[in-house]
Amino acid sequence: MTAQLAAYGRIAADVQTIPTSNGSIMAYSRMAVSLPCRDAEDGSGVMWLDITAFGKQAEALARQQKGDLLSVSGTLQLRQWAGQNGGTQSGYGLVVESLVSSQTVRPGNSVGKRTAGKKQTQSQPPAQPHQPPAGNDFADDDPPF
Repeated sequence: MTAQLAAYGRIAADVQTIPTSNGSIMAYSRMAVSLPCRDAEDGSGVMWLDITAFGKQAEALARQQKGDLLSVSGTLQLRQWAGQNGGTQSGYGLVVESLVSSQTVRPGNSVGKRTAGKKQTQSQPPAQPHQPPAGNDFADDDPPF
């Protein structure tokens, strides 16, 4: 049985890459995902999520930096390992199948580009307000049906 998950959060650790035996790369990092939590003072909690990507998704993840906003979806896994105190630790991991970066999509009609680690913003012309089609003779707010 598998579980699919979509998550939106910030990259919390530098992205690491490892070459695979078939010549592509594997990339991994950690995300902080904000979740509602009624027991928390501010009403939200943090879920720490390990993310692992292969192939084209790994190439996209490798272009990200700590602190970047990221939306990912994929297969959720429960991971267990021996902790420093010798006890068994567990956490969640996601094998990324889809990745959308905040570098790709930015609100506010601007397109962001990175140059030598610095963000630059280019403004786009403002969108024209929506105009109703000509010949609209509905003078009042009643629906036309």
